[in-house]
Amino acid sequence: MLDLLKTHPLRPDEIEGITVRLSENYATILRNHLPQTGLAAKFSIEFAMASSVVANRVGLTELTDSFVQRREVQDLMGRVKVETNTDYDPQQAGASVADQAIVRLRAGGELESERVARARGHAEKPLREDELFAKFENCLLAGRSTVDPAVLFKRLQAMEDSSARSLTSLH
Repeated sequence: MLDLLKTHPLRPDEIEGITVRLSENYATILRNHLPQTGLAAKFSIEFAMASSVVANRVGLTELTDSFVQRREVQDLMGRVKVETNTDYDPQQAGASVADQAIVRLRAGGELESERVARARGHAEKPLREDELFAKFENCLLAGRSTVDPAVLFKRLQAMEDSSARSLTSLH
């Protein structure tokens, strides 16, 4: 969904509905259809779709009760439909051969994401350095860290050539 939004930026009010196609197994894990808390949202494909559109990301900073309960997030989650399949990937237990999101536009027409066989971050589709840093920074923000994310990230990347003591002097 995030890749689709990069090429076709959308506001929640432009979306009639979203259909997500994924395996029955993954749908069972993502069982919370209209979560009200950050904890419940961790297990919701509807939340993942809504957060993608509203915040242009799905990270720890979005997994808060206040974000999940925002009217635009709740409204968009209610417009997400899940279609399951049992077309399982023989190389990845529980996963479909490919997952996909289809966005129906209020103005008419549909936008289809690419069929995704491996999520970004999978060993076969690793994150780029800028994506890894964005995730790392989001984790520090969610934890209200006072550490400079760029400094710590750089030091962690060079950890093979440094000592643990060098990580502790981050300010």
